[in-house]
Amino acid sequence: MNRQAFLASSAALVAFPRLARATGGLDVADQAAQHPMRVLLASGVFEMPRSIDAWHFAWGTRTYRGTFSTITLLDGRSGLVNTLPLDAYLAGVLSKEVSPSWPAASQQAQAIVARTYALGKLRPLKPYDVVASEADQRYDGIDGESVEGRSAVEMTGGTIVTFAGTPAHVAYSSCCGGETADSGDVWNTPYPYLRAIVDPHCANSPGYTWQTDVPTAAMQSAFGADYAGIGALRSIELTATSPADRPRAIRFVGESAIFEASPNRFRASLGTSIVRSTFVRAVALAPGGSSVSVSGTGRGHGVGLCQWGARDLGASGASARDIVAFYFPGTDLGHA
Repeated sequence: MNRQAFLASSAALVAFPRLARATGGLDVADQAAQHPMRVLLASGVFEMPRSIDAWHFAWGTRTYRGTFSTITLLDGRSGLVNTLPLDAYLAGVLSKEVSPSWPAASQQAQAIVARTYALGKLRPLKPYDVVASEADQRYDGIDGESVEGRSAVEMTGGTIVTFAGTPAHVAYSSCCGGETADSGDVWNTPYPYLRAIVDPHCANSPGYTWQTDVPTAAMQSAFGADYAGIGALRSIELTATSPADRPRAIRFVGESAIFEASPNRFRASLGTSIVRSTFVRAVALAPGGSSVSVSGTGRGHGVGLCQWGARDLGASGASARDIVAFYFPGTDLGHA
């Protein structure tokens, strides 16, 4: 079954209580058919949840909307899945991704993009759709909700990003560092609306610039045979169209060979807490060759919506539609 057919059939077959507008309560009398999301909360060995009523359960220190079930994962381990309506899921996501104190338009733009992302992750032939962490979207159930976040979800109910009449492939990160990234450069999958655009709006974000020193031994461990094959490291440099642009690759120049890593691989291999973004601005081998200095701007992969940039745009009077159009040029808003 393809995703479009699954959306249609699941909406027709599954009816959940919907979130009451901006209150956080459930209006049980007003039933609305919504796409169900299956969220993997845990895998392996875990404590079993406790049912509170037909539409709530407790697990650990948190409470959740919807129902729970155990599944068998492809690797044979057990998994704990929370099934709930799409917008109830988004209510538990939104204020974990952006602050409820941010402008309403910024939160609404986040809700639209998060909804589009979630619908793009529906996998009817798999035992779950998304995980409850930053690997997809941070989700903390009812404990992650806020009045402002629920309002943003309600105010944008059903609205998604579309391109040529179909749901768009969307992404977002905390801070692009002054220029968003092209999805083709980061993930080798280009989209006309996920291209690099200059974005000055996130310059006031916390930790906009960063710097770290990485031991060369850690480089060898991270890149394995590719790094070992170049011999002793002589220099490290960026390949970019201009100093202001995102680098296309990080080049390791050794005594016997040259090895290049994409910014995405460079960051993922060394750790996202060490290399905070794919917008690496400078690299330099320390005297003696014991470490490499790495500095950059932003936080995250940089593709699509920049959350701190969206905050600034919303504070400047931009609407949610304006924000989405800025970060996904050529797209439109449609209905799921």
